[in-house]
Amino acid sequence: MNIRSAQPLSRHFFDRPTLNVAHDLLGKRLVRQTADALIDTTIVDVEAYIGPEDKACHASKGRTKRTEIMFGPAGYTYVYLIYGMYHCLNLVTEPVDVPAAIL
Repeated sequence: MNIRSAQPLSRHFFDRPTLNVAHDLLGKRLVRQTADALIDTTIVDVEAYIGPEDKACHASKGRTKRTEIMFGPAGYTYVYLIYGMYHCLNLVTEPVDVPAAIL
């Protein structure tokens, strides 16, 4: 793959209902050029977390310093540490102030 020909997803792509974004992410490629290597992987699994009603969502208990990013603009990415040992990449979806993301 020529990294220069890759088309990044717009923020608008993520500013939609979380389940739609999750579905549309399947099969997309995640590409990162580092000083040492080109990292190129295909998204084959996603999990959607939608707002305070979703008890599996780490923002289900409200806004905290740790969950603040989920309330931010769609398209933000962040890494969330779970069980003190796994780093999970998350993508914020939905409008500002709606805590939703895709793992």
